Parts: sequence; C-alpha cells; structure tokens
Amino acid sequence: MEDETVSLHPGHIWPGIAELLVLAVILPVAVAFVFGYSPPPVLALIASTLVIEYGAAPVGLGLGLPWPFVLFTLCCVALGVTLFLFSAIDTLGERSERVRNFLQRSAEKGRKSRILTKYGIYGLVPCVITLGFYICPPVAGVFGWKRNLSILMIMAGYTGAAIATTLLTLGIFNAFSG
Repeated sequence: MEDETVSLHPGHIWPGIAELLVLAVILPVAVAFVFGYSPPPVLALIASTLVIEYGAAPVGLGLGLPWPFVLFTLCCVALGVTLFLFSAIDTLGERSERVRNFLQRSAEKGRKSRILTKYGIYGLVPCVITLGFYICPPVAGVFGWKRNLSILMIMAGYTGAAIATTLLTLGIFNAFSG
C-alpha cells in the first residue's frame, strides 16, 4: 500500500478559514464594539462557544452580555465552524485520493438506504443537539448530503438548542435574583 501524503494546499482552505474568522470572531467583536460591550466578556463568550457550543449561553449571560447578543454570537460561531469544516472536508477530498474514494463509497452506500436518502439529513438536527457542530459536517460529508440543506439543518438544531439554553438560563437567573 502506498503511503499517501495529503497536500493541504492553502488555495482551497483559505476561504473556509476566512469564513471562520469573519463569522466567529470579527463579526461578533464588531457588533460588540458598535453596542459598546466590553471586549473581554465577548472574547470569553466566543472562546466558550468554541469549547462548549450552545452551553456557552450561561457564560455570556453570566458575564453581563444581553441575551440577543449572546444568541447572535453563539450562532455566528457555530456557522463559522460549520462552514470551515465543510471547506476542510472539500479540501481533503480534493487533495487526497483515499479521502475522496472514502467519501464517494460512503455516499453510494448512503444512497442505497431509502430511509437515509429520504430522512437522514433531518437527523442532523438532533445530532447537533447531542453531538455538537463539530460532528455534523463530517457526517453530512460522509453521506453525501446536500450542503445547503445540511447547513440549514445543523443551524436549525443548534439555534433551537441555543434559544432553549438561553431561556432556561434567564429563568434560573431571574429565579435567584429575587
């Protein structure tokens, strides 16, 4: 077996990196600047979202950020990571014959299942809630699901979970604030 080297030529990965930086960092920081929010809590929220995903809502709220901004930031980071991961999968598929063959074989097997073909993509909603936004783009890529609909399903599930977590946190904060 030939040892294959994956060439990560930056020509295709840079747009994904740019989307990640713009959506996950620059946009939330710019909005925070416009509304006069302190940079340290905003950066802490961004970093927390990268680690604990929608579970970062209590962090942002606990740091005194308003709930609409917290939801906005959570969704920006999730979308940035999701788009970056799709870009990384594409780049690996283009640069590595082994990865490309794996993705093609997996998509073919997925298309043979009527249930996966018809309803599988909708499984991204509970998948993002239970496993997170780092798992969903690879799952969608492996099954060869349509990118735009996959992103929509991922973001729908994530946004729903972020809203629920934010509302729950606000309710808990209100209950204990007197």
